[in-house]
Amino acid sequence: MPEPAAALGNVLAVNGSALVVGVDRAAGAGQRPLTLGELVALPAGSNVAIGIVHALRHGRRAEDHAIADVQLVGEVVQAGGAPRFRRGVSVFPVLDAPVRRADPVLAAVVFAPPTATSVPVGRLSSAPDVPAHLLVDAMLGKHFAVLGSTGSGKSWTVARILNAVLEVCPAAHIVLLDPHGEYAAAFGPRAEALDLANLELPYWLMNFEETAAILAPQRDGRGYTEASILKEALLAARLAWAKGNGGAGGPVTVDTPIPYRLTDLVKLIDEAMGALNKAEGAAPYRHLLTRIESIRADRRYAFLFQSLYVRDNMDQVLGRLLRFPVEGRPVTVIDLSGVPSEIVDVVVSLLCRMLFEFGLWSERGRATPLLLVCEEAHRYVPASADLGFEPSRRAIDRIAKEGRKYGVSLGLVTQRPAELSPSALSQCGTVVALRMANERDQAFVRTTLPEGSDWLLASLPALATGEAIVLGEGVTLPMRVQLDPLPPGAQPASHTPAFSQAWREDRAGLDLVRDTVRRWREQRR
Repeated sequence: MPEPAAALGNVLAVNGSALVVGVDRAAGAGQRPLTLGELVALPAGSNVAIGIVHALRHGRRAEDHAIADVQLVGEVVQAGGAPRFRRGVSVFPVLDAPVRRADPVLAAVVFAPPTATSVPVGRLSSAPDVPAHLLVDAMLGKHFAVLGSTGSGKSWTVARILNAVLEVCPAAHIVLLDPHGEYAAAFGPRAEALDLANLELPYWLMNFEETAAILAPQRDGRGYTEASILKEALLAARLAWAKGNGGAGGPVTVDTPIPYRLTDLVKLIDEAMGALNKAEGAAPYRHLLTRIESIRADRRYAFLFQSLYVRDNMDQVLGRLLRFPVEGRPVTVIDLSGVPSEIVDVVVSLLCRMLFEFGLWSERGRATPLLLVCEEAHRYVPASADLGFEPSRRAIDRIAKEGRKYGVSLGLVTQRPAELSPSALSQCGTVVALRMANERDQAFVRTTLPEGSDWLLASLPALATGEAIVLGEGVTLPMRVQLDPLPPGAQPASHTPAFSQAWREDRAGLDLVRDTVRRWREQRR
């Protein structure tokens, strides 16, 4: 174990894991002052106890010494091998025990365990010479959340973390839901970038609830009747396909993901309408048929209803979305910015449900872990069931609660933690909290803090852009981190325009307007 640094002071009081330390100003001459969140080391039998400074104040005589409140968090042991850090203290320090600043080597043992797969993401704010690492398996195995106000650097942080993971896991399988079209640039050739121009999600992959949300939406009191008609016809259409193509290999339900022809669906609805005894009962059938024809003719829905020829290519669709094989592109970035607003929740529901069910039905022992990263998560899994599309909320909640049993991990990214489903958020074992001033948003972070870490919560409103508090399963100890910058060309397209610079000269002409109008009409970004 490395030689400790010079003592800064001595233990004045011990109260369980809380210590009061007298910091001798003369002894600390030539050293930088202690700061909040800094690691200190104390002798504890044959081990070295590790504490975190969580409060500083003057003593009775400010010119002689200061007082530091220290919370013991664990100890570094060296028994028959390299030093390692473990939580908890087996032997407590005694009164007058010397207190030293943990040097970079000792701090690295704590924050970057050599026995675990960890990736560097930045430097400790309190000690810039100490790297900050995330534990990959612990972070992904128990989900993670990135929280922060607008402009705090959420997308930049997500890109930093995922790129660091990809450095050690080049054959990952990551699906990122990108509602603003900003992430594709952050991964470059590592990403399979999908948008409305090249996204293929055959309509028959949707279950009944998702199909009904598009073809028989609840409105004017008609939705229930139309949905009942659709459900019966949808089951018959799936059965017709199975019968004509050698069966489905099992019982067919209205939700079984096997193909069916829209022409068969229309024909079945039309036949059911023709069998009515009273013509006045035909209105919901006609509304449903009109809606189907309208959707098929709408080019905005082409990625769902894009082919008259139906083929069973579910394996190819999933292979492309989930990156099987990886082929050097372990990330699938799905740009949802062009998806019609009235069905974006349906698309999210479909994607999340397919990820979970792929993990659910994969053969045990052969399953490959998957990661779903959901940007703007509060839109799809809100705190109140009345504020979002229930199927998407249910799909993400199910991944949060059950996904790790089947190798499906979840990353929730949001600027409004208070509006996110508490049940989903509470399942995130690692929290990366960037700047946030809203007390309701801070409340969740407060519940995840271990004892003696209130100083971290107090620092949330004052964090710099790209600075974060990281706590939970993915780190050995809660820490305040300045994240490493992303290299040029690997940054999300989420920067705020520089108004003062752009407005100094009249440089844009009518050609900009023409080009924008053309892209607008072509729905091409």
